[in-house]
Amino acid sequence: MTTSAALPAVRESLHLALLADPAGSRAITELAEAAVEHYALNYSKHPPHILFTEVRTARSLLTQALTAHSVEEAVAAEMGRSIGWLSALLGNLAFTP
Repeated sequence: MTTSAALPAVRESLHLALLADPAGSRAITELAEAAVEHYALNYSKHPPHILFTEVRTARSLLTQALTAHSVEEAVAAEMGRSIGWLSALLGNLAFTP
């Protein structure tokens, strides 16, 4: 799978997992961590505006799950950490020419 194909696949996997378990779980937090890692490792392989859109969508999916459902405290903390890392990536991407 090329990185171009993998980029939307990461978001889609997160979306499908949240559809199956909207309140979040340890599996969701592991998937969110893997998404952050994928975006960070492939940061320079994509045009900033495309990566920005993917990262923003992934962050939005996690934020919606965290705010719309009663999430276990440990899971909520891990989801919040991933949301923070995604926000940091967005901050960097916002200033990337």
